[in-house]
Amino acid sequence: MRLKKRTARIFTKAWPAILWLAVFLTASCASSEPGLTVRGIVKDTETGQPIAGATVSDDGYGPKPYKSGTTDATGTYQFVTWSEEHNMIAQAPGYKAGHQLLKSSLFKKEKEKVLDFALVRQ
Repeated sequence: MRLKKRTARIFTKAWPAILWLAVFLTASCASSEPGLTVRGIVKDTETGQPIAGATVSDDGYGPKPYKSGTTDATGTYQFVTWSEEHNMIAQAPGYKAGHQLLKSSLFKKEKEKVLDFALVRQ
């Protein structure tokens, strides 16, 4: 019986700290607005040449429309997305889609991430 009372007393004193921690972690990890800049180059696997007009985007992550960027003549893209870990996809006409996992540091410490893609011709 004493153990139950002691456990109840500990929980009664600890619940405000547990609640605060849960709120803090939720606020720190969940983004309402994107804040991570993703940039990189999309190239042809065989030739190593940049692919202009390729689209790199969140692969089904976040609210629609998904965040994305289009490559320029040098194959370079850049856009802002959420910092949580999620899949990214690169697509270009005549090429198979390329997929990568966007990994970022805990608590959104990174401001920029580089993800390069090499696409294979169909």
